[in-house]
Amino acid sequence: MILCVECGNTAIKFGFFDENELKYRYLLKSQDNLSSDDYAIKIKILLENKILKIEGAIISSVVPSLTNILKNAVSKIFDCDVTILNRQLKTKIPLKIDNPRELGTDFLCTAVGAMRKYDYPFVIADLGTATKLSVVDKNGNFIGCIITAGMKVSLKSLVANTAQLYDVEVAAPKKIIGKNSIDSIQSGIVYGQAYMVSEFARRIENELGYPINRVLTGGYSSIIKNEIVCFNYYENLSLEGLYNIYLMNREEK
Repeated sequence: MILCVECGNTAIKFGFFDENELKYRYLLKSQDNLSSDDYAIKIKILLENKILKIEGAIISSVVPSLTNILKNAVSKIFDCDVTILNRQLKTKIPLKIDNPRELGTDFLCTAVGAMRKYDYPFVIADLGTATKLSVVDKNGNFIGCIITAGMKVSLKSLVANTAQLYDVEVAAPKKIIGKNSIDSIQSGIVYGQAYMVSEFARRIENELGYPINRVLTGGYSSIIKNEIVCFNYYENLSLEGLYNIYLMNREEK
């Protein structure tokens, strides 16, 4: 069994894969004030006394302060080698961007995950703390991305900078036209993201000059998956991509 850990700004995902299948998936809140021992305890609680034999593990992290903490926690529990995803590992996706070192490892995971499901070209919309769109062209090159504030970040900014608006649940209201403050805010935040992503995909196609496959993933994507035109939804795309990156590099070794 292979453990794949994806550390984001809001949550940490733990995916346990066996023979190409995701057997178990768990979530923890990202907290940079915890030690490796603290995380080891939390992981054990998540597992509910399951005895899992882990052959190896790989971590993708966009939170540098947590990377080694999680690596040490995983090593303590499972006594296995832990690989940290970086751009030196093989992904089979050429990065045709100005500075590949700037690219977050989360982009690599979703791109590899999408490539296992679709022929290129494709665009991936990853809706999490940030909303990110990745573009892989018809030659299989990662040619760029779009980054903007995610739903919760947008909501917090709106509430913090307006005197008469207040925090609400990030959820899709029944109608676009809100008849009260809650529905109006939710419509703007949730449907605004859905239509923005759809329009970005249309304009990306125009810029490329050919049609593309459209893939949707990320923690907030389930809220609007039925509102985004022509996108195929995959809940665990990044974990599946991370698992395949592990396999690529294990085979090479």
